[in-house]
Amino acid sequence: MQGASLRHQPSAPGRKPVPRGASRMVAKEPMSARLPKANFGFLKSLFWPVLLVALGFGTYEGAQRLLPYADRPIARINVQGDLSYISQQAVQQRIAPFVASSFFTIDLAGMRKELEQMPWIAHAEVRRVWPDQVSIRLEEQLPVARWGDESLLNNQGQAFTPRELANYEHLPQLFGPQRAQQQVM
Repeated sequence: MQGASLRHQPSAPGRKPVPRGASRMVAKEPMSARLPKANFGFLKSLFWPVLLVALGFGTYEGAQRLLPYADRPIARINVQGDLSYISQQAVQQRIAPFVASSFFTIDLAGMRKELEQMPWIAHAEVRRVWPDQVSIRLEEQLPVARWGDESLLNNQGQAFTPRELANYEHLPQLFGPQRAQQQVM
């Protein structure tokens, strides 16, 4: 180093010194680019089925918890219709086995069938009335004639057999083959 002198020159304000020698300028990458990316594709494919199962389970559990509040015992039975030939007590005796059920578990079809087996009932309509009632609408048979010695005919020509026939001696008496009630009428 003969003849060469080193001088230190201060750099100008605001300028960066120029790097000398072999150097590599590599821009710093963000941390997310340097780390491997997580693969959440399998989670995306599981999201909707898991959500549907959770929603179904929540609905089921909610229904199980609310059902005791909604499924109340029957508190009132409302019987409608003109009951000239049958008593209210006879109707109550027929429906008594069904009343022990709750609002949603009561067998309405069985109750209707049981009521229609009574000789004086032509048609019965049974329905639920929220929150704890059952409404029954009854149509009685309307006797218009006696059929043979043991039955009566209603206004539609159908034979029915009540327990007592003595009170209907004033009605005309008709005779004929077993299935000819409407023709004879």
